[in-house]
Amino acid sequence: MRSVIEEIAIAEQQAEEIRQNAVVQARELTLHAKEDALQALSKLESDARNTLQAELETAKYQGERLSADLLAQLEQEANAVCSAANAKLDVAVSYLLDKVTKTA
Repeated sequence: MRSVIEEIAIAEQQAEEIRQNAVVQARELTLHAKEDALQALSKLESDARNTLQAELETAKYQGERLSADLLAQLEQEANAVCSAANAKLDVAVSYLLDKVTKTA
């Protein structure tokens, strides 16, 4: 039969083993949590990069489309101004020829 002192010593040894096992488990859990967090962060960065790239491509496409629309509109306006100027030019030339022929 064991004495009370031996029982206490055994209990203390078991408690120390339990504590050491808990420390090891806590370290392992912390390591796994850190690895999981790093993987999640890496995935978030990758997702953010992909989203940014898609948004940049969309913005580029929209900008190019808007630019083409504006250029087409400006071309139409320029053509209208040129047509109006050409029409007035004919009138101006006729007027000047009339004046020149009258004074000559």
